[in-house]
Amino acid sequence: MPFPRPITAWSHGTRRAALAVAALLAVGLAGIAESAGPATDDLASVVSRIEAAYRNTKELQADFVQTTHYEGFSTPYISKGRLSIRRPALMRWSYSEPSHHQIFVNGDTVIYFVPEHQQAIRSTMDREVQSPVPLMLLADVAALSKQFSINWAAGTEGPAKGRYQLTLTGKEAAAALAPMTIAVDAGTHLIQTVTLHDPSGAETTYEFSHLTLNTKLDDALFVFTPPPGVDVVDAPPLLSPNAPEPKSELK
Repeated sequence: MPFPRPITAWSHGTRRAALAVAALLAVGLAGIAESAGPATDDLASVVSRIEAAYRNTKELQADFVQTTHYEGFSTPYISKGRLSIRRPALMRWSYSEPSHHQIFVNGDTVIYFVPEHQQAIRSTMDREVQSPVPLMLLADVAALSKQFSINWAAGTEGPAKGRYQLTLTGKEAAAALAPMTIAVDAGTHLIQTVTLHDPSGAETTYEFSHLTLNTKLDDALFVFTPPPGVDVVDAPPLLSPNAPEPKSELK
């Protein structure tokens, strides 16, 4: 079945997924383990080494392939691009396929830019991911193991094909986040894939490659400068769950 045109990589759900993944990577950048510990394959040692691998990382760049499987559709939606992060609060998603669009994050402010629409939308992190925890993570407040309950993925315990596979379930402030599965390189302990399991049945996997750390990224990379003729508009306010439906002016 061909993928329906109205559903694109720029959908609200996909934007939320991208920001949640970037927040997860920011946790890695904020890792605070004092020592990688002994090179054993018990769960606690593996988590400690993941945190240690990112401990001194201030910046990260990686190419990504984003694959989303929607329930009821046999053909996944695939998009590609490059992710840049500077801790504690700057990130940029630059999509190159199948369309060109960008997401800029500076602290709580999120800007979406779709060149063909000649418009940029300004929103907030907490609005997009429906949880304050990404803001906490980007602010370098908590480590990975403090925000997630971490277990081996089903059917795995220890390395398989050069990877560790772990499931992350949010706890406390992160409890509202959908469960995630991550695959980590058993040699470098850097995150290779992140899979988000949405309650709606959709599943989105981000696969990262050509990852580079601490390469002194240009400041301008994280600054959105509207091209001539492009308006920046604020996203409409969200209704409270108990707010009455707006009244129609139609008679």
